[in-house]
Amino acid sequence: LFKKQDFNKLPMQKEWDHEIILVKDAPSELPGKVYPMTPKELEELDTFVKEGLETGKIRPSKLPYATPCFFIPKKDGSKRLVQDYRKVNQYMIKD
Repeated sequence: LFKKQDFNKLPMQKEWDHEIILVKDAPSELPGKVYPMTPKELEELDTFVKEGLETGKIRPSKLPYATPCFFIPKKDGSKRLVQDYRKVNQYMIKD
């Protein structure tokens, strides 16, 4: 029903796409926790980022901050990459 190549890219950007806009008095730096990763997880993260950028599934961030990321296990044994935006959320303009 669906072609595999249809899942290798994001749809075209629309005017309603999400954008993180910070308040005017947001700090220039946000200290944060670095979650430890195993060498295998670091390799998986590198692969995820490279493939995501190449296929257009992810884009480089325009935020002045890095957000901590880590893997959580899924029921099928694979892993899901998540980012911790809690500190960034404190300085976001809510829409």
